[in-house]
Amino acid sequence: MIKLTKTLKLSIIEAMFFNAFFVATQTFIIISIALYFNANPFQISIVSSFPVFSQMFQIFTPFWYKLFNGRKKSLIIVSIIGRGSLVFLPVAIFFNITKSWVFVSIMLVYSLFGTFISSIWTTSMRELVPFEKRGKYFGMRNVFASAVGILATYMYAHFLDFSDKKSGILIVSSLVALFSIVTIILFLFHQIPEITEQSFKINLKKPFQDKKFQTFLVFVGIWTFSIELTRPYFSYYQLAILHINTTFLGNLSVLSGLITIILYPFYGKLSDKYGNKNILMIGITLATIAPLLYFVMTDYNFKSLLLLDSIFSAFAWSAINLTFFNLLLETVSEPAESYIGVYAFISGISAIIASNIGGFFGNVLKERNFYILGDKYHGIQILLFAGFLLRIYALLHLTSVEAYEKPIRYKSWLLSNPTLFKRREINLPIYLKILKPKKRRAKAEGNDVRN
Repeated sequence: MIKLTKTLKLSIIEAMFFNAFFVATQTFIIISIALYFNANPFQISIVSSFPVFSQMFQIFTPFWYKLFNGRKKSLIIVSIIGRGSLVFLPVAIFFNITKSWVFVSIMLVYSLFGTFISSIWTTSMRELVPFEKRGKYFGMRNVFASAVGILATYMYAHFLDFSDKKSGILIVSSLVALFSIVTIILFLFHQIPEITEQSFKINLKKPFQDKKFQTFLVFVGIWTFSIELTRPYFSYYQLAILHINTTFLGNLSVLSGLITIILYPFYGKLSDKYGNKNILMIGITLATIAPLLYFVMTDYNFKSLLLLDSIFSAFAWSAINLTFFNLLLETVSEPAESYIGVYAFISGISAIIASNIGGFFGNVLKERNFYILGDKYHGIQILLFAGFLLRIYALLHLTSVEAYEKPIRYKSWLLSNPTLFKRREINLPIYLKILKPKKRRAKAEGNDVRN
């Protein structure tokens, strides 16, 4: 059992309120709000990817430390500006200011300052949570956050189904504003470890010279590009093309969330035992299924395919969300702010390139259909298929990242041949030896000698 300090307990409560409003900035909920503000696919793509793009500004986090003399004050100020900006969303709806630029502006401010919140919080958690306990702690934290997210998503979905569209959107945005303010108040009671003098300095040279971290950055760039290229178009395809009922989507989100709650502590224990990289590979492998399901999704089969997507996505993203963050903490060295800043910079560059390309093709393909062997496919489905190929490519690069790994072994005794009736071990996952084959061959030979 993990002994929690006051701050770690408060962090769990903050995660619950954070997720209560964060789920409204994701998937079909934010797309519904965006369409209410008459946003086009390009604007939706920019808004969806800007949280990742804005991470590149994390390298300037030390500027806030200098300006406000420490982490705690910096965290509070950027939270007030960033999360506080969401208050203007229900205000705009109430006064019928439904111009797309208003929605985009609010979300950009929220995303930009949200990246500084993330940077300060991440470096603080690295000091507060011991390495060997991170899997269990964040697994437990995510369970509580996911439970609240399930309830919030269910409520939001029903509110969005109101016949009076304005009332539904207004209620959702008002709750989002309320929950965001609560998280700011909770930050006031956090005991944030203060920084050393070195943390004030921005040192980009060391992270880029770190060979281990370089490999991780290559994977991050490709993975981020693959996700941000198609991020908004899964929900866009659901709502704008197939016109799926939001209550149905909400119910699927509840199912996915319930599965996620069960999986977080399970993955947390596995990541502590077998390594974050192994569990992340499992998650990304499962995440490649979603684009394929959408590629074959039509008006006639969307219910069953969305059900499958909800199940597979729960298994995939619970693993990814838990271990990606832990793998980042595992690969960084001191000064952590510099490493995390460089990671955020690479993520941001990949995100803005991907969102612009995705937004361009989204506008071009939104009204087009293609025929393959006589079968009809919407243009957005072609874009989603490209995302599938890129996710596979990212997975191959993840195999090259250096991190703690303990082979996941399946011990089988069900063998029909009595002469072979021994416990045989099969290493999982079987890495695809495509990237850096010489290095992998040498590593494998070394393992054989030791065995």
